Amino acid sequence: MRGLNVILGLLAAMVMAACSADWPQRLGYHAVQNAGQLQCQKAMSNDCERRQSYDAYQRERETMR
Repeated sequence: MRGLNVILGLLAAMVMAACSADWPQRLGYHAVQNAGQLQCQKAMSNDCERRQSYDAYQRERETMR
């Protein structure tokens, strides 16, 4: 039984390592963007700008390099 748990743990670690490594940055970016949008809406501003997507942000950063 213990051997099975070790194998399952290693398998889970491999699957997690294969996932995209940019999810924490993407999550943080969207959290900051959503907070800014909420703050703008709370101020009842009519000129709340549309926020840039994470992918567009990354493309812009790549062109700056």
